[in-house]
Amino acid sequence: MSKKVIAVDLGASSGRVILGCTDQHQIELSEIHRFENKLIQRNGHDCWDLNFLLDNIKQGIDKVLDQGVQPDSIGIDTWGVDFVLLDKDGQELGDVVAYRDARTQGVMENFLSNTVSKQDVYAETGIQFLPFNTLYQLIALKQQNPNWLTQVNRLLFIPDYLNYRLTGVQNCEYTNASTSQLLHCHNKNWSEHLLECIGIPRSWLLEPKLPNHVIGHYSVSNQNIPVVSVASHDTASAVAGAPLASPSTAFLSSGTWSLMGIERSEPIINATSTKLELTHEGGVDGRYRILKNIMGLWLVQRLQAEFSEFTFPQLVEMAKLVPAFRSVINPDEQRFLNPSSMRAEIQNYCRETNQPIPETIAELSRCVYDSLALKYRSVFCDLQRVSRVELDSIHIIGGGANNTFLNQLCADVCQVPVQANPTEASSLGNIIGQLVALDEIANIDEGRELIRQSFPIEHYTPHTIPELNKAVTIFTQLLTLTASK
Repeated sequence: MSKKVIAVDLGASSGRVILGCTDQHQIELSEIHRFENKLIQRNGHDCWDLNFLLDNIKQGIDKVLDQGVQPDSIGIDTWGVDFVLLDKDGQELGDVVAYRDARTQGVMENFLSNTVSKQDVYAETGIQFLPFNTLYQLIALKQQNPNWLTQVNRLLFIPDYLNYRLTGVQNCEYTNASTSQLLHCHNKNWSEHLLECIGIPRSWLLEPKLPNHVIGHYSVSNQNIPVVSVASHDTASAVAGAPLASPSTAFLSSGTWSLMGIERSEPIINATSTKLELTHEGGVDGRYRILKNIMGLWLVQRLQAEFSEFTFPQLVEMAKLVPAFRSVINPDEQRFLNPSSMRAEIQNYCRETNQPIPETIAELSRCVYDSLALKYRSVFCDLQRVSRVELDSIHIIGGGANNTFLNQLCADVCQVPVQANPTEASSLGNIIGQLVALDEIANIDEGRELIRQSFPIEHYTPHTIPELNKAVTIFTQLLTLTASK
């Protein structure tokens, strides 16, 4: 086996074009092109600039070709839930509004109070209730009722739309579609009931297809490069690229969002998972990623934007010097989704909950890191309650795997061993998905073994923290306070 494939990995804050060179023993990665991805304002909404992203994807591919490389395929993975609407000629309608936009404020609560119960929606979809899920974005769009709405012929999720722009082929990839809260959890197809409830025609949606097959070709420089529909939700690709030790290992994809979960061949829909709102997102080979979405390092990113004189590594070093658990927040409160000032929002939260108010950037950063670790513990315990296998370790992947301070804090607070790496898990999952499509490897398990041979794993042993029990008690009270709102 000797292949050269291009993995396009788009996150909510940046994008990369990665060249993966493989043989029978290892994978080598080269970052060819990196670019910023940021929200733009259009017609009063936070939107994505997909033309900018597409231009940068093409620039990255051109840079690969300029090196004399003839790529065997291309695959794209992105964030979930967001979509593009097309008319019958395949032209874009309206703006591509981002999930952090405020248009869905109050929509989820109103829908679940007046149209369908939470229990019915969860039984149908198995998806965590988040205000920006595609389900609620479509309700918000219908309420706005733009004059072009009757012209809609097709809905494509972001990676499917980018693939369409490269190939001219429209496709609906299962893992990304599963984030919508419109997909039936068991039969992996659209919920006719929920579509009827929100008044969206079934004709807008293509039938979801499992990942890792060629859907078309991108023609450039006299080459026709196969385009593979990989596991196009970036977390699905990240989990595919996680060399998990066993079913008793929980994964933690750490980046702008943190996603902690377990991989299973069947959904776990019961009273406990319903109460905990564990999400069942699609994975490779028809598997399920049973997980919880956690706000993640977005909070630190926003703090760093307000204190731009400090780098992210400096924030970590300063946070280490602050006493542990001085102040904590529930990072998943909606107020932290996209505040005008993350600093002010954290301070207000601590003030309202009668805690010491973090004033310095060191104190604010420590507050976030402590809070994330406590949230990891809470979700890990939830996963223990629903798992059919006792969980005994956590494997951290993604960019956050570079944060040795947070990794050790995770081990200490969760009181289990932690493994970390690879940081480029999304790109690696993308790459091995392409190798499956090219018939170079048989399945994802074979790809994970290739990843184990290629990248070293860091290990963290849990230490005792004297203040832990008190911090867990306070954090649990904060979670109860959020639930009561």
